[in-house]
Amino acid sequence: METYLSGIGCSGSAAPGREALRELHKKHVMSLPYDNSRLSEQVAAGMNGGNIDLDAAFDEAVVARRGGHCGELAGLFHRLLGELGFDVSFLMGGLCGPGGTFGPDLAHVFLGVRIDGELWLADVGFAGPGFLEPVRVSPEVQEQYGCQYRVVPQGGYQVLERRARGGDWHGLYRFDPRPRELAEWNPGGDDADDAEQFGIGTVIRSRATENGQWVLLGRRLTTVDNGEERIRVLVKAADHDEVVREITGGAA
Repeated sequence: METYLSGIGCSGSAAPGREALRELHKKHVMSLPYDNSRLSEQVAAGMNGGNIDLDAAFDEAVVARRGGHCGELAGLFHRLLGELGFDVSFLMGGLCGPGGTFGPDLAHVFLGVRIDGELWLADVGFAGPGFLEPVRVSPEVQEQYGCQYRVVPQGGYQVLERRARGGDWHGLYRFDPRPRELAEWNPGGDDADDAEQFGIGTVIRSRATENGQWVLLGRRLTTVDNGEERIRVLVKAADHDEVVREITGGAA
């Protein structure tokens, strides 16, 4: 646990609560990148939530500082929060894809943390653009670094929505708030079409900054700075490689 906390720049000395969770979450997404560059190969080899080796993932994601995909990062953060005394469980969601449609319900894994009777979403393995600090499961609008978030009921699900500065609301993913097990995570979906539509096979890397995020999807770079989003395509290989090094800290 000490190695983990040191790796994200936290002491872990605070009692479990909202402020401690906020600090752990933000420092985690700033320190350890989302990186799914190995996910397609792992899924093809039969990886799912039931056979993730969290000890091996820890060595890669935290010790080597490579980060990882949602299954690895959620599994590791769940273990850390549990050891620190938080009431934490796994949640599963369907990612919002092209045209506002949602993917398979077990394709994305993240965490629910109960504090003082309220459920908070903690997601250190979402490529983004996402949230830097935990989001309360409530339709009330919550502000973070120029962006707004809310969780609204829709068709039997809860839908996490985000709005950048000057933009419209759009869904990030939908979920059922009942606790799940990591073994249920199914990143490839039910068939190859699901996998292709919702990102399996597309290399995505991202890292949070103090007030925003860098998200590199293929060669399409989205930067968020205090809620302002900018998009550019990295045509030159040198520009792409430089951004990869910036996001991964040279660990990739």
